[in-house]
Formats: sequence, structure tokens, C-alpha cells
Amino acid sequence: MQTQRTLDFDALPTAKEPEQVATDTSLPPPPLVRPDRQIVYPDARTHYDWPPATELHDRDTITVDRIVDDIDGPAHRFVIKRGDTVEAYMANNKFHTGQVIGISHAEQKVRVAWSEDSDRGGWWNVGAIYPAAEPEPERTANARPLSQIVEQASAENAPPGGWSDCDRVPVPYTFDDFKELAKHSGRHDSFAAYRADFERVASSHELIVAELLQRFKAPQLKRIAAHLGDWAANRNTKADNAESIYRKMLGAFVLDGSVSYGMGERYEDALVKKVRAVTEESWAAHFQSVDAARKEREAALADPHTLADFAAVIRDRGENALTVEQLARWDAVHADLTRERRAESGPSATVSQFESSEAYETEFTVKKGYHEKRQCPLWIVQLGSRVEPSTFRKLKSKAKALGGWYSSFKKADAGFQFISEDAATRFTSLLTGDADRKDILAARKERKEQTTAQRLHELAADMLRRSEETIERSHESLQNTARRADIQAGVRGRAYAEAALARSLHSVADALSRGEAKYLDGIKHRTHLEELDRVLVLAKWARIRSLQEKHRAGELAYAFRIDEEEAKPISTDDIRFAEYPYPSFAARNLVNLVHRCRDTRGLKQLSAKLAKRLPRAPEGSDFLTFRHDYEIDLVADLAARAKAAAIDSSRVSEELAHYQRLQRANIGDIHELRAALREYLPHKASVRGDDPVLVAQRELIGKQLPGFFPTPQVVIDQMLELAEIQPGHAVLEPSCGKGDIVTALKQSHPQSPVTAIEQNRTLADVLAAKGIDAELADFLEHSGSYDRIVMNPPFESLADIAHVRHAFNCLAPGGRLVSVMSESPFFRSDKKSVEFQRWLGSLGGYTLKLPENAFAGADAFRQTGVRTRLVVIDRAGH
Repeated sequence: MQTQRTLDFDALPTAKEPEQVATDTSLPPPPLVRPDRQIVYPDARTHYDWPPATELHDRDTITVDRIVDDIDGPAHRFVIKRGDTVEAYMANNKFHTGQVIGISHAEQKVRVAWSEDSDRGGWWNVGAIYPAAEPEPERTANARPLSQIVEQASAENAPPGGWSDCDRVPVPYTFDDFKELAKHSGRHDSFAAYRADFERVASSHELIVAELLQRFKAPQLKRIAAHLGDWAANRNTKADNAESIYRKMLGAFVLDGSVSYGMGERYEDALVKKVRAVTEESWAAHFQSVDAARKEREAALADPHTLADFAAVIRDRGENALTVEQLARWDAVHADLTRERRAESGPSATVSQFESSEAYETEFTVKKGYHEKRQCPLWIVQLGSRVEPSTFRKLKSKAKALGGWYSSFKKADAGFQFISEDAATRFTSLLTGDADRKDILAARKERKEQTTAQRLHELAADMLRRSEETIERSHESLQNTARRADIQAGVRGRAYAEAALARSLHSVADALSRGEAKYLDGIKHRTHLEELDRVLVLAKWARIRSLQEKHRAGELAYAFRIDEEEAKPISTDDIRFAEYPYPSFAARNLVNLVHRCRDTRGLKQLSAKLAKRLPRAPEGSDFLTFRHDYEIDLVADLAARAKAAAIDSSRVSEELAHYQRLQRANIGDIHELRAALREYLPHKASVRGDDPVLVAQRELIGKQLPGFFPTPQVVIDQMLELAEIQPGHAVLEPSCGKGDIVTALKQSHPQSPVTAIEQNRTLADVLAAKGIDAELADFLEHSGSYDRIVMNPPFESLADIAHVRHAFNCLAPGGRLVSVMSESPFFRSDKKSVEFQRWLGSLGGYTLKLPENAFAGADAFRQTGVRTRLVVIDRAGH
């Protein structure tokens, strides 16, 4: 909303404004100048209660709110329309009157022209625009309406019996009648109405032109004539444009839209003659065909199949209106047409007849031979006599086009050699006419695809081998710190991506060998698939950005989760947002390259040619985008030559690389790209990352987890041997950490149920990744009865004493407890340690010392130098 401040009412009044009113007086405001353009809202308490101004806005309308009484009336909303006469405030309370010829909603400005014969003018803020009374049309002295003249003439000249309907003077045709006809697509209710209206137009030439000249100003007539298709409207005079509009009004009655006339014949006369020759049957047949075409167009809009159908849909509704299936169909139709045109400009499917007379004078003989290297028969066409070098070169070229070659390796077999007898026969038939070689081209294409497929298979196999070796070496590398683990995770991540690309190459190569790669037939290297992967990733993020914008605009549900969209795999929904990677250069980089090459020998002409074709960067952007092949080739040629001249062009070459890769892959535009992406998606292999268990365990490296020192496998084996677990024993692991002991228990004693307890949530997540159902609880608060307890409790602050004594309380009669403990409780003399030693002795428990480096070896997940021992306690009873 544009708010207008009142003018300076302290200034002296001018002759044009005798009744300026100050806002602090009690005088009423002046009346509205244009009540049809100035809207007053008497029921609104303030201007905040007015309805939104945007409801009135269109391409020809803009508004300004004057929220206080002003020189043009009380507080109101002033509606400004294209073509209105307005007053523009200049300065010092001076106004100029002109006509609105332009409106800018973006800048909230209005363009006003001061002269009737000019379509130029100045731009003014809408706040400086005031209404002006529309000038009364100039009337000739003593002028009377035409209807009165017709009525008087009819009365004065009426016959004795009065006028019949056939004698009545026809009502003149007006421009408003023409506008009403245009609203109905030029169709009348009946053939009689069609003929009557045409006769009215034909007989109202001078009246219609006079109406146009009187009703419209010159800029308006220019726009009307241009809208009706007069390409010379902008340079025509006002009278010429009025005549042009009249001719267009006449032309609206021509059913097929075309008029032919000869030398010396006027266009208007030929048009009138053609329209008057229209019969009722031809008029009805025309509109029947129009209705049929309209129905076909509606059907095409509902379900387009041809390029014309898609062009109509996109013109009316935009590309975003196409469904996923329709977009895929459009891309396929467009891509197929592009490839057909490309094939037509490629090698000819026929070999032309011999043109040289010398060839006709030479005798051709065909003999059978044998190709020792290929181990296959040959058919050799030999010449009866020598020919001129120019004739020989033409013969050699035609033989090559038919799949043959010339060889003189063996003098007896010297001649044009072919693998098949049919090809040799075609070569000799060139004496009598052209030879078809479609099958030869198809076989050549198939051989290329087979060769490409074989090369891709070899490349993919090598990539897989190297990625597997990298992953294996990474797993063997030392990963005892968080930094080392992250480095090796990155190494494996790249190797997994390389392996996925290799599997994709294998799949595409299989499709090539089967002849099923329609839009991927140009894939020859891994970089081509890497470019397709890059385009897909960019398309996915473009779709996510569009969803974010819709979410901010309130177009999506409140519960919409962007992270869920990010987690989804790439699909055909993303292909709609794919963009062809036309080169987009930083303007500074490209301009610097052109300037540096401008004075370099061998590059002056090329750089000057490119400098002339440099496009302007869009407003607010520092990048130049090239979309035409010729301009892109110029940039590529300059970058290559600059590199040869030791001029740095790496940044320009990097931007060209993405475009050039797709071009080499036979993907030339956005339609071929989207069609290729749809074909590629089923072949695209997913990246297989590390085992989720390994990922979860890697997260533990470097984390501060008190008391967490996983048990080495050697110690676990010894503990299980001491536990003497029998089938059916209920087993407890009360502090299972990352689950190494639990895993060993389940593997070695599958018939014994195992209960696992872990207090730390991070470690519980690792257990869940391993599929271990562990109770998230503090073991010291747990109760139960178990036949065997195997444990590695925390050592800090003699916590292992409390865990072992509580575990003993959970033992069933006849049960056994095997636990890892530190050396502290066995050599310290504090009360807690001494009591534990006595308690252990009273139960008949015994201990086994473990090696000093039991938890410090290379196989330890977290190393510690604490000396440890195993404690074994049996509970009496059965």
C-alpha cells in the first residue's frame, strides 16, 4: 500500500487550486474529482480496515491510498487505470496533465505521456498522481446525435403506408460491437446475424474511423492496432492506425483468415467479395470444423501425446502442470525427434553411384580369398586396369562406406576386400546405381556398442577390485583414536561410492550389449555416469528447496518434515527439477581471460570475436551463462588455445567440463537429459556403507565412557570355559558394554537363554544395532535368579566389588559366577577391600591372574594398563 502525504497547504493558492483545505480546519474537504476512480469507505474507522488493495490490481490497474483528506477529496483509495487522464505533481504545487501509458507494480510507479501523439513519457511514483476530469469530447457546432438525424430523415421521407422492416436504416456498427464479437471468438448466433453484422461494418467505414479517432488517443490506437496484428502500428499515424483497425474489423468476418487479390484490386473490395460469397452451408461447415478442432485441442490438453499437444499445454498452463508421466512422455517425444534429426545429418544410408567415367571403362572382377589373421573368407574386387589417383581415392572411399578396404599385401589378392560376398556385390553394383548400406551402419553401431560395453565391463571390474582392496586395507588399519577412525571411515566411504559407480557401469554395459540403452547409448566412460549422478543430486536439492519455499508460504501441512525428504532416495520426482549444465562463468574470470588473450599472438581474432558476443550478466548476478553451441565452442576454443599459450584458463575449463561430458555422451539438451536420467535410475546402484554395527562401534572411539573397557576375545574364551555352561542354563551378563560377551554366549551356547543389562544409553544403541535385546537399567537395582553369571564390571573406585557381591546374590543355588576384576581389591588394605577378600575366602571362591597386557593388546577395543584377574565363585546348593 502506497501512503500519500498531503501537499503543502501553507503555500499560496494558485489559480488551478483555489480551494486548498488545511487538515486542521473545520472546512469540509473538496468533492471527489473522479467518483468512478476514487473509492471512499465510510464504514471503516481507519484505513487499516479498508479491504486489500491487491484485489483491484491487474496489469492495467494500480492504486494509491490517501488516508487523510487531500486536495482531491476526502480520504479514499484512488484507482489508476491505463489510458486514464491524470495530473502529475511536479514541484511547488505545479501539475501537468497527461495520459497513463504504463504501470509498474514492482516499483509502484506510473508512466504518464504529455502529448496525444507520443507514446513516451515519464515515470512517477503513484503518490504523485492525482485524478483529472476526463475532457469532454469536442463537438461540432449545432451537432446532433446520429440517431436523431436518422429519426428525422425517416419521418420526413416516409411513404404513405409507413416504412417496413426491410426499409429501415441499419444501425451503424461500433467498436464496442466488435469487442463483443471478439468475446465470442468471432462467432454469431446465426448465419443471418453474420451477414447483417458484416453489412453494417462494410457500410460504416467512415463512422467507425471517426469513432476511433474521437474515442481514443494516439497511444491507445497504437496499442489496439498492434494487438490486432499490425506490425507497423508503432510508426503509423493516428489516422493510419484507425484505418488499420477498421480493416482488422472487416477481416474478422473472413472465415479462413486469408484474402487473395490481384493487381489493381483493393484489399477491402476483395475481402467484401469473399465474405459475400459465403453460403450458409459453408458458414456452418466452418464452425463445425472449428468445434471439432476445439474438442481435439481440449483432448490434447487433457492427455497430450504429440509435440504440438505439449506445446499447447505448456503455453496455456506451464510445464509444471504436466504430470510425471506426461513430462516423461514429452521428453521422450522431443528427444526422439532430436535424435532423428541428428541421425539425418549423420552418415548417409546410401552410397552414391560411381561418377567417374574412368570407373565405367574399367573391368571389375570378384574373386574369393582368405584372411589369415581374422581366419575368415574374403571377397576381393579387382580392377582390370590402373586408374587415376583421384578415381582410386573415390573408389576407396566408397569401399570403406560399404565396410571394405583396399589391400595390396599379397600381389595376387590386391584389390578392394570385403568380409561378405553381399558387400562386394554392392560395390560392383555402383556401376548401375546407388547402394543401400543401412544394415552396414546398424552392424557398425552394434559393434561399437559391444566394444563400448566390453570396455565398460573391464573398467567396472577394475574399479570394484580397487575399491575392495581399499576397504580391506582400511579395516586393517589402526583405528584406536577418533581421528584415525574418521579418516578411515572417509577412505571407506569413497571406496563404497566407487564400488557403487562400478556396479552402475556394469548394469549400463549390460543394457548396451543387449541394445536396450536408448538414451544411454553414448555412455563411454565413468565420467559420463558421474555427471548424471551430479545432475540427479542437484535436482534432488532443487526439489527440496522448492518444498521449503512452499512450506514457508504455508502451502504445505504443518507436520511437513524436511529431514524426511532429505532422507528419501533419488526418484523420478526429482528429475523434473534437473537442469542442463550449460556453462556459467564468473563474469570476472571470463573477461580477464579475454583481455589476457587480446594481446597474445594467435588469439587476438578469437578473443575479439568472443568479446563481441559476451552476454550481459542478469541484474543481481555476476555470472554469464552461454546456451548456444557456437558461443560455447568459441569459449572452449579460446580456453584450449590459452592453455597452449601458457595462459591460465583452468577456471573456465572446469565450467566447460560438465557441459562437454554430456555432449560427448550424446545427450544434447534438457529433454534428452531427463530421458537419460529416467533410463539411468534403474541402473543406478546404491552405495553400501559400513555395517551399522561397525558404524555404531566407531562412534564409541574417543568418547568418555567411565568404566567401559570391552573384554578381549582371548579373555572371553577363558571365561566361558570356566563358566561350564550347560544347555538350558539361564545366563546373565549384567554390564554387557558393546555386547562382546553376549555375542560369544549366544554363539557357543545357543540353547541357553541370555539376559543382558546395560546402563549407558550410548552402549545400548550399539547393542540394538547388533540385535541384542538389552535391558536399559542399573544392575545394582536388578534382582533375579540365574544359573550362570559372566561379567566384566567397571573398575573405578572399587565398583567391581559391589557388582560382584550383588551378582552373587542373583545366583541360583548351584550357580557359578565368573567375573573380571582389577587387582586393587586383592592388594589394598582399606576396609572395603579387606572385607571383600574375607567374603571371597568364606565362599571358597578362587582367582586366576590374567596377563599384564590382557587389556592393552592390539585386539583390545579400548586399551588400558590396569592389571586384572578372573574371579570364580560357586553358590552352594542344588
